[in-house]
Amino acid sequence: MPSYPLRPTFPVDVRSPSGTVRIGRQGTAVTVDVTGEQLLATLPPTTGQLFGALEGMFPGSTAMVAGAVPADPSSPVHRAYQTTAFVSPGCALLVFVQATLGLTDLQVESLLAAAALQPK
Repeated sequence: MPSYPLRPTFPVDVRSPSGTVRIGRQGTAVTVDVTGEQLLATLPPTTGQLFGALEGMFPGSTAMVAGAVPADPSSPVHRAYQTTAFVSPGCALLVFVQATLGLTDLQVESLLAAAALQPK
């Protein structure tokens, strides 16, 4: 049986010599003018960073949060705990963590600031 190479329909070319964002289209290719460093700097903290900061601020709290996650995969909290990539104020995972641990809004702000300083 012959094999054929697979080519993506829309190859993405990411370049940023200028540091500005310019999105264009050349044929079937999409170009984005932004550097990887700029992209990483603007992303919100990841869940790994959040839990690293949470454990640093409140030792043992990540086990409490994990134990409070419902086992039902159709639960919104379960889905948020399993699939959230980036944490932002008001996201389902952060609201659940705040409610589970009884954190104040000021503590959540401090937690997000500490999470942003964690290594990515």
